[in-house]
Amino acid sequence: MESELQKQTSSDAEMAVQPKGALATRAVMNISKAEEVRKETELMMKPHANWEEYLMPGPISIALLGELACIAAGQGDFAINLAPPEGGYKYMRYPDSFRASLMQVSNSGWHAFSIAHKNMDGIRLLSMSVPEQIKMVMKTLFQDDLTLIDALLPGQLSSLKSIANECSSLAKAVDNKFNDVICLTEELLEVCMSSKSQYEQGLTQTKHALEDLKLRKAAAEEAQAKAEEYYKEVKNRVTDTFDDYRKAIDSIPTGWSSVILDFTSTVRETLTVPITCLTSLLSFNRNKLLSPIKSRSEEEFESRDDFIAMNNICALSGQMVVLVDGLKTVVDDEGNIDMNVLYNKKNNEIKTIWIKKKSQQLLEKIKKERNCSLKNVAVKICNDIIKISNMLTERAVSGNINQKKLIKKMNTLSIDIEVFDSRSKFCSRTSPFGPMAPNMAKSQKNVQEDSSLSSAMKNSLLKTEQTKEILKMSQEEYQKSFNNLKEQNKDLLDVLSEMRKCEIKEIDFEKAQKMLIKGLDAMGRVKEQWEKMVRFFQMISNLIDSCLNKRLTEFVKSAEDLPQIPNYSHQDFVIDMIYKQAFNASNIAHLVHMISETYTDVSSKYLMDNVGSLSRLISMDPSDPQFQMERIKLADGCDNARKAIEDLVIKQKKEFENNIHARVAKINSELKAVLPEVPEAERKAIEYNVHKGMREITEDEADQFM
Repeated sequence: MESELQKQTSSDAEMAVQPKGALATRAVMNISKAEEVRKETELMMKPHANWEEYLMPGPISIALLGELACIAAGQGDFAINLAPPEGGYKYMRYPDSFRASLMQVSNSGWHAFSIAHKNMDGIRLLSMSVPEQIKMVMKTLFQDDLTLIDALLPGQLSSLKSIANECSSLAKAVDNKFNDVICLTEELLEVCMSSKSQYEQGLTQTKHALEDLKLRKAAAEEAQAKAEEYYKEVKNRVTDTFDDYRKAIDSIPTGWSSVILDFTSTVRETLTVPITCLTSLLSFNRNKLLSPIKSRSEEEFESRDDFIAMNNICALSGQMVVLVDGLKTVVDDEGNIDMNVLYNKKNNEIKTIWIKKKSQQLLEKIKKERNCSLKNVAVKICNDIIKISNMLTERAVSGNINQKKLIKKMNTLSIDIEVFDSRSKFCSRTSPFGPMAPNMAKSQKNVQEDSSLSSAMKNSLLKTEQTKEILKMSQEEYQKSFNNLKEQNKDLLDVLSEMRKCEIKEIDFEKAQKMLIKGLDAMGRVKEQWEKMVRFFQMISNLIDSCLNKRLTEFVKSAEDLPQIPNYSHQDFVIDMIYKQAFNASNIAHLVHMISETYTDVSSKYLMDNVGSLSRLISMDPSDPQFQMERIKLADGCDNARKAIEDLVIKQKKEFENNIHARVAKINSELKAVLPEVPEAERKAIEYNVHKGMREITEDEADQFM
């Protein structure tokens, strides 16, 4: 006990002698550990990537397939190929028999769920090895010999790429299976529509279902094209980031180590892959595409924002924040200018010239992006930074400045950048306290005394508020997502209940059509989740490709003629850059492993017995006395599975909420212990700006900025 007390006293004494800036850095490092950031990403991504969306439609889908099999068994059969399509049937094998076609749909659905379970288990086993392989990559990056790193890294990264490609193939196989079921059902409905025109009521609903399916397909094709375009960008991202680093350190002013180091760190942060970019297209359309089927116009499916442009602009917000902070080291809140910071007489350097140059480079990049809701706002902020830089440069050269105008512009810029950065963090769902790269962490400790404590304090408070707000909004989004899932399942359940009330012989053509339409909707939802899984692994593969494009020694050699930041070499940046990409890959791998592990476990407990029961029902003779018993057994099993899965989702939802509260509490406790008290007015202003940045853009704002 005495020993522990001595250790605590020693630790307190050690903290007392450390500069406050160093303590703040240590606190940020404590909440930015890789594992903490992975867990935070999981929380932020919960509304967009979770196992529930793979499995909640499962029991009802299987029950629908079972009822279709029963309908097929009890139907008086008839031919439905009165008007065969041009080019023949692509999916239907028995167009002469409506009963056989229903059985084919049921059989295909059973096969899809069986393959899904098997392949998800394969993904679980393969992704299980990724964390250890990532650790090996990290150990390699920590070596001092760059030649040794260059020798070991390609093999290690290629091994990870191989796993990602194999997982992608497994996910794609399932995606294709569900697609086959959807295409078969679509073809059957089209044939029904042309063959039984006397059922006008059924015709209208079927037409709407087929129109809806065409819109889904068009949206999926557009999403795939966008994803492919983004993957191509990712492959060149490492090389592009190093080029940005070269520009950042070109003509760096002396005696401004902290600002330059922060800026360099944010250059590397452009490598951050917001995982929502992989799901954003599907997520944007999800509520519209997957709501109870009705007629919808194509305009409802068009997205206002180009997600690649949004992502690229969001990724630049960190650099813009550092440039504004750089201006704040020159101008205080009262508008007083620190000439010693602004102008270095010894070297005849005006620091705001460097800020202006970097802003112009950012402005050039932003203007090249396609239109999106953040583009004009980003352009305005860059132009404001340039204007203020010009005012301060003029002050250094001629001694003239309009101080009142300067204060007004600085205040407006401070608010704009906080709102913009908050909006960017929310759109990309990236953690404000991202993982600190190893070499950057060491360097920041060495230059901490050179930094502005006031600026560090405000930034830490801003990031804390941003994290709290993102997690809060993720919680709200997840609640909406959960409610939406329940509503969709209720819609399917109503149809299923209606079918079960009827005797098999009473179920006519119209009711069979109705069930096919609902089955199409349920299968479509499951398929879209597998499309996400394919994209996750494609992204991991492309991230690794970006690291293999060029040897690290080539990067370092290309920067030999450029100045170096004190305590942070070109080699340090290159290694931190590869670390960032490896972390991005491990972040996605962690998410998909969590999904695959839970899916396999839940599927084994609640789904596969029913899949087996469906298989038996399909193979049984309808005249067999056991047939009706098997039907009841399957129906009861699916009902129990649906309730059990929903109960599990509710339980995990509570855990999710507890984890959010725990993360916010940890951030608050770590930073509160080391940061001085922030004035209440300042705190409220930051909270307001963060909230303003993260809520949806209003129509008035869209008119003004878009």
